[in-house]
Amino acid sequence: MSSNKDLASHIIARGEHVILRRWLASDVDQFIYWLSHGEWRLIDAPWHGYKTETTAEQEKRDREWFTQQLNGGEESWIGKRAVIATLGGIPLGWVNRYSENNNPYVCYVGIDICEDAYLNRGLGTEALRLWVDYLFAGSDRHKLGLDTWSFNPRMIHVAEKVGFVLEGRECAVRQWQGEWLDLLHFGILREGWQGNG
Repeated sequence: MSSNKDLASHIIARGEHVILRRWLASDVDQFIYWLSHGEWRLIDAPWHGYKTETTAEQEKRDREWFTQQLNGGEESWIGKRAVIATLGGIPLGWVNRYSENNNPYVCYVGIDICEDAYLNRGLGTEALRLWVDYLFAGSDRHKLGLDTWSFNPRMIHVAEKVGFVLEGRECAVRQWQGEWLDLLHFGILREGWQGNG
C-alpha cells in the first residue's frame, strides 16, 4: 500500500471533491474489479464486449497487461489516463486522452466513473474540468474533442457543463440492442477554455 506522501507526489490536479493522479502498481486490484463491475461498461461502447465475471486465467493476463502498461511510460494505455479519486483517496474511475493521425494540437478525451455509488454527484463534471485544464495548461493543444453516443445523456450533460460544444451528429451509425444510435461530436477550443477561466 502506498503512503500518503507517495500518493501526494502522483497527484496531477486537485478539485473541491476529487483529485486526478497517476496510476500506481497498487491500483491493479481496483482496475481488475472495474473490468467486470459497474454501469460504465454498459454505456462506454459496450459492443466491444464487457465482462460480467473474470476467470483466474483472464485475471492473470489482465494483471500482466496492467504491469506492462504501467511500465510503458507516457504513451502507454495507462500513460494516457489518470485515476479519478476522492479527496480521501478512494479510486472512482479514470479520465483519458487519445489522438488521431499524430496531430499534437488536437486530442480527444473521455471519462469513466466506475464506482456506481458515486454517480450523479457532479464528480465526473469536476474530474473532466480538471482534466481539460490539465491538458490545455500543460501543452500547446489547440482543441480537445469528446465523442459520445446518443444513449448516454449523462455524458452529454457533463460535456456541456464543462464547456464542450456539440459540433456534429452522425445519425443512426450503430445499432445496439434494437436501437439505432447517433454518434455525437463535441469540441472545445483553447480560446473557449481560456474564456471559461
